[in-house]
Amino acid sequence: MKLFTPKNLHSFAVWHNGTFMKRLSDISDISMGATPAPEGDEARYLRLANVIEGQIVGDAVEGGGPVKGSDSQLRIDDIVVRGRGPDLSAAMVGEQHVDAYPTVELFVIRVDRDVAEPAYVVAYINQPHIQANLAQGAQGTGFVRLNRPTLADLEIPLPPMIEQRMIGSLALEAQQELTILQEIMERRKRLHSELLHRAMVKARAEDGNPQHGRITGLNDAQTSSDLLSADTESTP
Repeated sequence: MKLFTPKNLHSFAVWHNGTFMKRLSDISDISMGATPAPEGDEARYLRLANVIEGQIVGDAVEGGGPVKGSDSQLRIDDIVVRGRGPDLSAAMVGEQHVDAYPTVELFVIRVDRDVAEPAYVVAYINQPHIQANLAQGAQGTGFVRLNRPTLADLEIPLPPMIEQRMIGSLALEAQQELTILQEIMERRKRLHSELLHRAMVKARAEDGNPQHGRITGLNDAQTSSDLLSADTESTP
């Protein structure tokens, strides 16, 4: 990996609107995921389905040892990018998925921490207009395939590290809040479904038992009408 410092950053970065810009490949190592052996369970793999809209979800699956891409074993704060779209989002690797291997549908980005903050890079890649630019440069239509040169040539603005950390922290907090809200909505959905199911079961159980003021047929309607008339006549 090339090592850059703020002191020599001026010699290679492009100045744009008061901020240095640099290609992603110049501030990080970019590699493809691994190809598992057809048999075995000695390794764990992170799949395309595990990376959704900037989040890593679910557990890695077991598979045979890598026959290609063994150097892509994930470390904490590595970045994985979906290689197939339309979602081409990036996500940071947490402790749960350390030592797993990404499959070949994913790219692994290992950022030079002296130059860029991983959370900031993820936040930048996941911006809607950057996602649109990546999709435009990808191959195919519909379910596009992102190629390495397009990702490598992505220009990243490099503000001071303190600003990168602040932006990255805000992005992580927003993602965590979104995750919590999604969990709450999913639980509410399950609760409503369960309440509806119980109400339907109770209604079916009471179909043949016209009580509790329920009118379920002509006889019940007549009975209710008679009761109402009798009550009215007895009123002074």
